[in-house]
Amino acid sequence: MKKSFKHIIITSIVCIAVCSTLSVKAQFSPGIRAGANFATEPVNGFYHVFLARPYVGVFGQYNLGSSVGVQLGVNYSGEGANYKDLSNNDVYHVRHSFITIPLLVQYKFGFGGYIEAGPQLGFLIAASAKYNDQASQNTKDYYKGTDMSVGGGIGYDFKKSLQGWGLSLRYMRGVTNLNKTAVDADNQAIRSRVLSAGITYKLPVSGK
Repeated sequence: MKKSFKHIIITSIVCIAVCSTLSVKAQFSPGIRAGANFATEPVNGFYHVFLARPYVGVFGQYNLGSSVGVQLGVNYSGEGANYKDLSNNDVYHVRHSFITIPLLVQYKFGFGGYIEAGPQLGFLIAASAKYNDQASQNTKDYYKGTDMSVGGGIGYDFKKSLQGWGLSLRYMRGVTNLNKTAVDADNQAIRSRVLSAGITYKLPVSGK
């Protein structure tokens, strides 16, 4: 846990430094975002469904021109999966909590819509598992502390009376094997899949 928070602090300092540098030559808009994650972590031999969990975070938007922007964020992201063994109907509930830092490039259209893509770094802060109706167990030691993902999304920023508000739909696909133990026939690679849907709000900045 201490090591994870050390990484988070270092990354946050780097992010702030980058943001401060960019803001000199770019238009800055801070904001908040929240919504629902629909997450899973596919494992061969088990039926899995997307699990609904919350996310909430803050971001800084740097507009490098009328059409291109760079968005850097810090989020709490609830993830995990529900697995069902179809041979005996046993159910496994897996819950993961991450601090995620996405860095996305956006291309904006005149009507208010945009597309975005980029990488995301995640820090695992909690993990648990539950078998059928048994008590939940702490499983954080079985997983790696960091997760790298790539992805993209679409969104829409409202205008006029709803100016500042927006809608966001984003999909991130993990490239890191979260399983800390070496992968073999009985120990598969585990990679996250997260579809996020929610709202955004860009805070007004004086002097803009």
